[in-house]
Amino acid sequence: MKDNEEVTSVWKDFEKGRMYNRTKNIYTDTERNYDYYYGNQAKYLNIGKETPVILNVIKSIVKYKLGVVNSNAYAIVYNPNFYNAQDEGKLLEELCKVLSKHSNKVWELQQVGSKIRECVKDACINDEGILHNYFNTENQEVVAEVIDKNNIYYGNENDDDIQSQPYIIISYRKPVTQVKEEARVLGISEEKIELITQDGETLEQAGYSTITDEVNPMCLVLLKYYKQNGKVYYTRAVKNVELETNVNTDMTLYPIAHMVWEKVKGSSRGIGAVRNVISNQIEINKIATRRALAVKISAFPKLVANKDFIDNPNALEKVGSKILLKGGAGLEDVRKAVGYLNPASMSPDAKNLQDDLTNNTKDLEGAGDVATGSVDPTQASGKAILAVQQATQQPLNEQVDTYKTFIEDIARIWYDMWKAYKIDGMRVMYEQDDGQGGTVEVPGTFSYELLNKLDANIKVDITPKSPYDRFAQEQSIESLMTNNKITFEEYVEVLPEDSVMPKYDLQNLLKKRQEKQRIMDKMQLQAQAMQGQIEQAMKNQDNDMSSIDDIQNQANAAQQELLNGLGGGTNELSQMPVA
Repeated sequence: MKDNEEVTSVWKDFEKGRMYNRTKNIYTDTERNYDYYYGNQAKYLNIGKETPVILNVIKSIVKYKLGVVNSNAYAIVYNPNFYNAQDEGKLLEELCKVLSKHSNKVWELQQVGSKIRECVKDACINDEGILHNYFNTENQEVVAEVIDKNNIYYGNENDDDIQSQPYIIISYRKPVTQVKEEARVLGISEEKIELITQDGETLEQAGYSTITDEVNPMCLVLLKYYKQNGKVYYTRAVKNVELETNVNTDMTLYPIAHMVWEKVKGSSRGIGAVRNVISNQIEINKIATRRALAVKISAFPKLVANKDFIDNPNALEKVGSKILLKGGAGLEDVRKAVGYLNPASMSPDAKNLQDDLTNNTKDLEGAGDVATGSVDPTQASGKAILAVQQATQQPLNEQVDTYKTFIEDIARIWYDMWKAYKIDGMRVMYEQDDGQGGTVEVPGTFSYELLNKLDANIKVDITPKSPYDRFAQEQSIESLMTNNKITFEEYVEVLPEDSVMPKYDLQNLLKKRQEKQRIMDKMQLQAQAMQGQIEQAMKNQDNDMSSIDDIQNQANAAQQELLNGLGGGTNELSQMPVA
């Protein structure tokens, strides 16, 4: 930066944060952590020109831990925190149900699940995963985006509580032409727009080593959030120009949620699962490389030859080639001049040390064979496998709880954002009675006043969804039916929607059975009614046999109509007597 160059206040705060991150090696550590996860580990071994052997233990550990945390399925549920009267309470409870359903739709449309999994992966590999939420004024809905750890700067780097930060800065790298166009739309003067120029601030970006020449001129855009009088404001700026200044969002929460893999006192960033395993990974790779080198040097027999007896010594290395002798040397002379050195035996200590390092590293990280599920499911029940796995997954309970809190933070931010931006009301879908015993969704509007009055209390439900969880659950339900504790109809009803058993097909089968039974019951009632009419007609002396035949014909026609409802045709039901 030039001494006489005027920069924005946001850029000055950004420079302070960037200098702090450099002293803490955040940028270089980010590159190293991801290199070790992706297997780009050769450059850290310092073994000269020898081709290294890479055994990526770190990746298997990370994938196991991510599998455990991500195996939890979540549903956002809003509940009213308080209400003044019983009638008002019922109204707020109903509106909370609508709000919960709306949040789940936003979750699906925005693919928030995959973005959250990306955040969890960032946290596991690189200490911290960050999700930024902003309001799209065009479609009037919340948008979520993942932010790299390198691109966020906290006003207090010693506190992991996002909402207590004095300010938060997010940096974006955008094309200069796009930023200039945004500035014109915002009414920035052309004189200031000319100050928006290309910069080379790429060294702090995640993956900077793979960034070469940018296709279009780019520059950094900074978004700074801060709080005043309990409300969140923001200023957006480039190095020399403020694009938006002191904009009041009317929100009370920073629209940023983050997950640290494991908390560290005095740090806002925490610590991930990769950093402390790197030294073990280096030694595992070095031992494997040394073993490979030792095998190449001494594990194979070596040819030894006296060139004084052989005219073409290079032929010794070629299959099926002719060997020419010198000076009348005989075959016995060649046997004495050519031989092989026996391979040297290798001590098993190197392999044992490598195996011990690998196994102990995975076990200490809670990712050994038993924990990762290396159990034959055909030789154990679902409950038995779950019992073993759940016992070994206890060390990850802290991360699972942190993950749940992360989701709760996102849900609170969304609600806070809806209260701030939906001043014209919030369009949602309500369930109404369709008049036929079912429900139908109809559009409606949450009033701005009611939305602010709700003061929601967020609850996040967790449901285990691993294959063994479903297996054990279905086994338990099936056992209840087998032991006559529940009927087959109840068994189908309580099956999970994503069960291995085809719940939808079973429900259709039950519907067909019920329809057939309904028709058979109706036929039985008609038969009894016709029997009564015939008996009455026979008692009445004024009626002749023709009236009885008419009643019989009517009964047969009614039965045929019911049979057509069963699929038509003549079967044993058509032979049912009515008299």
